[in-house]
Order: sequence, then structure tokens, then C-alpha cells
Amino acid sequence: MSITPGSTLYYLILFLIVGNLFALIIGVTMIMAPGRLSDLFKLSNRWISTRRMTKPLEKPRRIEPTMLRYPRVLGAIMLASAALILIKGTIFISGLSAADGGRLLARLYNGVDLSAGAWEFLWLTLITIILLGAILAIAVGTMSLFTLGKLRRWAESVNRWVSTRQLTKPLDIPHYHLDQLVQAQPRLWGGVITALALFSAFVLWWFVLGR
Repeated sequence: MSITPGSTLYYLILFLIVGNLFALIIGVTMIMAPGRLSDLFKLSNRWISTRRMTKPLEKPRRIEPTMLRYPRVLGAIMLASAALILIKGTIFISGLSAADGGRLLARLYNGVDLSAGAWEFLWLTLITIILLGAILAIAVGTMSLFTLGKLRRWAESVNRWVSTRQLTKPLDIPHYHLDQLVQAQPRLWGGVITALALFSAFVLWWFVLGR
């Protein structure tokens, strides 16, 4: 089996071969100089907490007080925008079938290889999302003009903050059991890693990249 040079799969296989060569170096190092394994683990086992990195993104920022400061202006803008989208959109899509819409998307995204049925499905999905968004804008705009109190209560009910940091907290705990197992028998695991790296690199080179 051969892969065309320059293709995505070709570069993926090259990346895997380089990864196996790196694993081979690690395995040989574990066999020949197991004392350096502890230095390697000290370098690689530096725990980086993603919870600290994402903490600034986990603070709720309320925009309702600013947006609802002038509710009638907001409602008028949303109603006018939604009406324009519905009118112009209806005129535009009325002359297009699902197949025509799919071909239009295919021309816009010429580099994406999808079937005609998939493009038609994406076209219908896009039209549905735009239609639902315009209807929601009409509802919010009408509430801003006539029932502002109900809109405020609705905003309070949907703005319940759910912190992803709390959900992912159990995943942010380091586990070094495998490292301790490898450090206990470095030469054994070095031999296993070396053998697997050689076998994988050989298979990738001769049976995938070979002509």
C-alpha cells in the first residue's frame, strides 16, 4: 500500500514515524541509562492545571442591565432587524430549492468534499436556525416594548450560571501510578517500549509508505 506524497494521510504517517523514533530513543535510554529516567520524569511530570488557566473565563458577566437600560430602543431595533431578515430571507429562499441551496453552499465551501445530500441537509439546517433566530428576536423585541417585567423575569430564569470548573475538578488531579510502575523496572519497560517502537516504525514505513 502506498500513500500519495503531499496528502494529509502522508504527513500523518510521517508524524507517527517520528513519534515512534522518539519512543525508541526513550526506550534505549531506559535500558542503557536507567538512572536518567528520574531526571526525565522530573522534567515531564510538571502538572499544569487547566482550571487555573480557565478561571478568568468562568466569571459570569451580566449584560442585561446595560441592554435593558433602554428597552424600547432595544425592542425596536430587534423587531426591525428580525422583520428585515424574514422579508429579505423569504424573498431569497423562495426562488431556491433544497438542491439549489445545497449547490450554493458547495460553491461557497469549495474545498469541503461532501455529498449532495449532506449539502442539502446543511442548507435546510441553516435556514431553520436563521428562521428560529428571527422568531426569537421578534419575541424578545415585543417583550421589550410591551412586557418588560416578564422579559426581566425570563432573563433571570435562563441566566443560571453553570461552572464547568466544578464539573471538571475530578479530572484535574494528577495520577502518577504508571510512572511509578515504570520507574520500579526501567529496563523491562525500556525493552518493551523499544520493541514496540521498532515494530511500529517498520510497519508504517514498509507497508504504508513503501511503494
